[in-house]
Amino acid sequence: MPPQRTGPAPAGRSAPEIDIGALAKGASSGFTVLLLGELLSPLAGAVSELLAGLWLSLVGAAGFVVAGRRVGLARRALVQGAVAALAALTLTLPLRLLSRSEQSPYAFAVSAVFAVVVGALAGRAAAGLRDRRG
Repeated sequence: MPPQRTGPAPAGRSAPEIDIGALAKGASSGFTVLLLGELLSPLAGAVSELLAGLWLSLVGAAGFVVAGRRVGLARRALVQGAVAALAALTLTLPLRLLSRSEQSPYAFAVSAVFAVVVGALAGRAAAGLRDRRG
């Protein structure tokens, strides 16, 4: 796998508003974290009731950070992170619809807002580190 480029765009080219390749990688990575976290939730419930209550929120935050931190060369890192995190959540939608548990649209909407906020913050932090390294 070729190394991921960081820093400014090559000479003669401006950095893209949104880096589509990095967005797809971020959404895929975030989806993987969300999926594995949901699959491990029964194990967390067996360990502790407190952990079981916090597990999905912690996994959600971790998945959205993983998705949002992949900003690549994007100039609009806030938007890039937010969209990547929301895409990771959206990839879980078919699995949520197939599960037998009751899922309310309200719960998904709250998760979507959480994804946008956490992903945007992660994207901004990642871009700040990228730009500082120069």
